[in-house]
Amino acid sequence: MIGITCGLAIYNSTVVDLHFPLALYKKLLNVKPGLEDLKELSPTEGRSLQELLDYPGEDVEETFCLNFTICRESYGIIEQKKLIPGGDKVTVCRDNRW
Repeated sequence: MIGITCGLAIYNSTVVDLHFPLALYKKLLNVKPGLEDLKELSPTEGRSLQELLDYPGEDVEETFCLNFTICRESYGIIEQKKLIPGGDKVTVCRDNRW
């Protein structure tokens, strides 16, 4: 719907004041979005990742029990997405959390 609205606005030479997140413009310009962009789009996930990065302890694996996957709900179905190839088999540790 947003694409249709933008297309109609351009076709009719009308200025529409739409505030898109900075990450969208970065993607359009082939600039890699960062953690700050994630914090803007999804504050909870961004804050959680920042806490993981800031964790001072050596026991990251035991404390967080994470691997490189995320769970997303799509039309009532929960799907597990791998963030890297084989991410379900790679645990997040102190050395690979960056």
